Amino acid sequence: MPNTSKSSKKTNGAPSAAKSEVNDVFAPFYLNTVNRVAELQKNSLDVVAEQTTEWVAAWKKAASYLPVPTPTFFFDVFGQAVQTAVETQKSAIDLAVEQAEAVTEIAKQRADAYSKIAETATAAFQTTVTRSVAAQKKALEFAAQQNKTIWEATKKQVGSGPAGIIADTFERGTQTVIDAQKSLLEATTSPFVA
Repeated sequence: MPNTSKSSKKTNGAPSAAKSEVNDVFAPFYLNTVNRVAELQKNSLDVVAEQTTEWVAAWKKAASYLPVPTPTFFFDVFGQAVQTAVETQKSAIDLAVEQAEAVTEIAKQRADAYSKIAETATAAFQTTVTRSVAAQKKALEFAAQQNKTIWEATKKQVGSGPAGIIADTFERGTQTVIDAQKSLLEATTSPFVA
């Protein structure tokens, strides 16, 4: 009968692979979104700068129709102030994009580091379980040898009568308990050792 339980499926490397895939899919999506929003904002700022330039030109022209000469340098100062503000905003947007890229790279590096830490910890845990199982099996084998030696010596002393039959029964019972412990040890640790 095949074992189809979810806990018996092998998932070696699957969690870190899934995290890597999530990083590979969503990091570029996030960066593309940030870049698109940045371009949209920069384009809006360019439109503001163009409109300001046109507005300043229109006011300069309108001021030239006035009978009193008006100082047009105020319009030039205003236009330059708007241009400076637009360039400053564009620089801030570029900085935000750079920071988003840096944060994404840091997140990727951190995910890679966590994945390596998890793999190392898993390997160390598996090694510990393997060594522990081996030590416990040796102890059980030693106990089985001691059990056999003790019951053989007991049978020699009591003979083959009713006491010998009782000693033989106890020997088989003790061996059954030791075999059951070995079987339980293998069954409970096989997912970790595999």
